[in-house]
Amino acid sequence: MSFSYSDMDQLVLQRWTDVVGLLEAHRGVQDRIEEMIEVVGERVARWARPLGFETSVETRDAEFRAWRPGWSEKRRDPKVVLALGGFCPLGFRKTDAKHPYQWVYIEGLSNYRMKEPERIAFAGTLRSALGDQAKSWEADGVDDTECPLGRYVTGISNIERAQLVSSPEALFAFVVEQYPRLFALADVIDAELKKLDR
Repeated sequence: MSFSYSDMDQLVLQRWTDVVGLLEAHRGVQDRIEEMIEVVGERVARWARPLGFETSVETRDAEFRAWRPGWSEKRRDPKVVLALGGFCPLGFRKTDAKHPYQWVYIEGLSNYRMKEPERIAFAGTLRSALGDQAKSWEADGVDDTECPLGRYVTGISNIERAQLVSSPEALFAFVVEQYPRLFALADVIDAELKKLDR
């Protein structure tokens, strides 16, 4: 049996010390990116509150989440969450989305004793209530049991994602630009949730 290294393998072996240094730097910068996301998350909360939304941030998943206060009850997760994520470049923690995304999560409904068939029915009525607008929320990967509406921000490249997380100002500007599309769904979501309470 014969064996040979590829050209890339040879380069890594020849520059071993540099490669190890880059790997350590990569791990370190990920921790700092998480800190920056947390700081931006605080700023997003201050921005979203006057608009009628509560927020949280999932730093390891690089995702901001928003909901109206009426969508949750004491000590329970919100029934519906408007998520903006995937803004970190590929290679950051668990980021595997090819583009940033805007997603509507409904898995929180299961905490309110809503079984899977009921969540699927809710997803259908939500799409019906959105009418033609629902077509723009049919990204690959939507799932009526957990995330019935979603879309990708395809105009952002991986290089641009690295630029987004290079400064708090750039990431905050991205959030302020992108979240209104999700917030525009809130009145329809509100109306559909109120039907559940009857």
